[in-house]
Amino acid sequence: MKTHVVKLKANRKTLSAYLKEDMNLSSRKAKKLLKDGIAVNNKKAYGDMKLKDGDILYIEEDKSRDNILPEKMEISVLYEDEHILAVNKPPYMVIHPTKTHMEGTLANGIRFYFDERGIEEPVRFFNRIDMNTSGIVLIAKSSQAHSLLDRYSAKTMEKKYIAIVSGHIEKKEGRISLPISNEADQEGRRNISDQGSLAITDYKVLEEFESSSLISVSIITGKTHQIRVHFSSIGNPLLGDRLYGGENDMIDRQALHASELNFLHPIYKKPISIKADLPNDMLLLLKMLKGEA
Repeated sequence: MKTHVVKLKANRKTLSAYLKEDMNLSSRKAKKLLKDGIAVNNKKAYGDMKLKDGDILYIEEDKSRDNILPEKMEISVLYEDEHILAVNKPPYMVIHPTKTHMEGTLANGIRFYFDERGIEEPVRFFNRIDMNTSGIVLIAKSSQAHSLLDRYSAKTMEKKYIAIVSGHIEKKEGRISLPISNEADQEGRRNISDQGSLAITDYKVLEEFESSSLISVSIITGKTHQIRVHFSSIGNPLLGDRLYGGENDMIDRQALHASELNFLHPIYKKPISIKADLPNDMLLLLKMLKGEA
């Protein structure tokens, strides 16, 4: 049970309106609380009852948990407050348990991290990246934070990546706007398809090597394998990306790192900028491409 002190400067407001307008709850969440999870000044609450400044709301917290097995592992925390957590996922790690990866996933580690700190909420990922992609993953610590990330923060969220691609891109800065299939083929590949959904990727070449390029990437949309499909489609697959034609002996996975996330905090409404340094395998790859290793 948590308490909330009502703050109203002028006119009274109905409880239902206060929950949605002042506490930023979704209509579904507000309706659920009114049904069985809220009281005003220790008395049963109704949606049309008028609140006044100083009233105390007693809110029954949803303590539903997931069934994820807690697993102790090193978690690289990039940002944390009482509402959200951002971590730097290493390559070769699955985000969420699957039939073939029940343990060793990031979710297992976050479940342990939450349990150690008394956080009974389910593990709620706001963004996901491929198993072999490294970088920033954002986790909401409550259903409210997750809902507000989706309703408010996502509208202006900037997702930036660093990638190393095969060859030299003709235009050194540009946008790729091509539709990507909604389903994968038998090999797990997505393809450019008029029957798919439009995907938009912005890029800028940062440095060129003999037969490859270091680029920064921003995704405007969020299709599965978007960056990998788009650069493969223009003849510049990511180095190490066997699935999309970029197989390379110098790195065992696609050279792709989720390096930066900029957004408006879902609760505090202040700008948040999170950055993650390149992992060791991509740093080593860059040294080899420059002839320094």
